Amino acid sequence: MKKMFWAIVLSVLCVTISYGQYNGECWVVSKGDTVYKLYADGNADPQVIPNLPQATAAEVNPADGVVWIAVSAANTVYRYNPNTGDFTQISDINRPNQIAINPADGSAWIAGLDAVKKVSGDGTQVVAVIPAHEPTVAVNPSDGSAWITNARGPIARYDAAGNKVADAPPMGEPKGVTVDYDGNAWIADSQHSVLMRISASGQKLVEITDIPNPTSPRINVSDGSVWVVSQQSMLMNLGPDGGKRAEFLAGMAIVAISVSPADGGIWIADILGETFQGEISKWTSGGQTLFKNPIPQPSSVSVGYWSGN
Repeated sequence: MKKMFWAIVLSVLCVTISYGQYNGECWVVSKGDTVYKLYADGNADPQVIPNLPQATAAEVNPADGVVWIAVSAANTVYRYNPNTGDFTQISDINRPNQIAINPADGSAWIAGLDAVKKVSGDGTQVVAVIPAHEPTVAVNPSDGSAWITNARGPIARYDAAGNKVADAPPMGEPKGVTVDYDGNAWIADSQHSVLMRISASGQKLVEITDIPNPTSPRINVSDGSVWVVSQQSMLMNLGPDGGKRAEFLAGMAIVAISVSPADGGIWIADILGETFQGEISKWTSGGQTLFKNPIPQPSSVSVGYWSGN
């Protein structure tokens, strides 16, 4: 399967090297087997990366446009540099399903079924391994530290070398985390309808229990607020104190969001959408739709996490 995958990918890469530098585009996983790039205006690039066996995430580094693609069936993450055409394989990652990129050094924290592995920016070295069951991870570019959730164990913050530096209060089944530049994190437990904000030292700052089934928390680093999805359809914006700033209906079955600090826009992956076939949309913070693009069954969106434009 891996040889077939490489043959397909290399044939695609020969026509996609012209992508160039990152300009606010969004990378999307579709149908669990195809990766799309959408430009900042929502239009799709004509070239795609197809036939990926159980692709689960595509995460872009906005500092240089490098994209990391998690392929669960191959137990592998691929690092693709569209500016040079370089393609690096990071193997022996058990069922990778989520990636957090540090744009400061290009390193990637990769969450698999039973551990999070930190990989160097060039994709050649595993820097740290943190055991965890069905973890999620978010990295803070200001110091390289990362918060890691554990579906069956502790929630903790680790420094750039992978050493534990703080513990957070336990949650029932945390499955989403995002972090700001001060190290404060928002963690979502959809199963038990809990959303919690914790400090860099692990102190509980805010706990919200009246948002049903919160998922996909994402910090807007430009104003410190957090966006979160409720019941797969409502999009909510909360201030650092947990106060609600905005709430609006944004989809049918939202499975992932990504927030652009450049304009505050929210990219949404809706596995159904208006056509019930799947849709990527972008919304303003005020609840206005900027565009909708019918992408089949999208499951992951990424515009990167950074403070620039």
